[in-house]
Amino acid sequence: MKSAYLDCEQMRELERLEYIRTADELAQLYLRYSVLSDIRNYYSDPAFLWESSFFEALNPGEKKKYLAFSVVAFDHSRYEQDNTTYDAELPYFSAVVKAVVLERYAAYLQDRKSKVAAQKEPKEVVMTPKAVPPIAETDNPFDSMLTDEQIAFLAEGINDVKMFNVPLTADDLTAILAGKPHAIVRSNNNRLVAFFFAGLSSRGLITPNWQSVIANCKLFLSKDRSRDKYINQSDLSSATNYIRDIGIVGKYATIDRYLKQVKKL
Repeated sequence: MKSAYLDCEQMRELERLEYIRTADELAQLYLRYSVLSDIRNYYSDPAFLWESSFFEALNPGEKKKYLAFSVVAFDHSRYEQDNTTYDAELPYFSAVVKAVVLERYAAYLQDRKSKVAAQKEPKEVVMTPKAVPPIAETDNPFDSMLTDEQIAFLAEGINDVKMFNVPLTADDLTAILAGKPHAIVRSNNNRLVAFFFAGLSSRGLITPNWQSVIANCKLFLSKDRSRDKYINQSDLSSATNYIRDIGIVGKYATIDRYLKQVKKL
């Protein structure tokens, strides 16, 4: 509304001040609530509440409250009147919502600034560098014991749960296990990736050091689409710890069925 009454210079100054104010509010939120720290990497994902490490960072009592809460019991009219009304049943809920709103607003302001800067600069062709995987030092960094038949079967399971942003062929999975992927794929769910490789390791089909292999060979991009970040060992360790606290349901159950079946092939 203000933009209708301000000239370009005034609008840019207003947006600059708004961004500073928003950044300050976010900094205070993250300092006050350490459980929100990973929200900044997942705010653009509709499933940010579960896909970030927020749930993982809760204590056992707080986790139980989230798991016990009935979604159909959420009364939006109550929430509109007081956005903290569900904080007792859903710890930090109002703070999470505020963080996501502020992160999205800050991203919007940054986007506005980038567009204005682009209009001022002469257009040129920008080549975006593609992520190139390093060459693995050995032909079998995972110490894989899998046969071609088992790899083809596991590729079906990976595609069944849409683990990555593109489907994998048996040849793609073979190349990944050799540490020399044909192309870098992006994870749709880092925890599913961890569950899959941890399951192979626990069955003696790959090395127990699978986390470091994935990190060192830079095999996968993280699910955060706002940047090209490789999944590292810390990401995989956090994801593995999270998995221990949940039941094997949904996509995890699907992958578990493939893992149980693969040794029979």
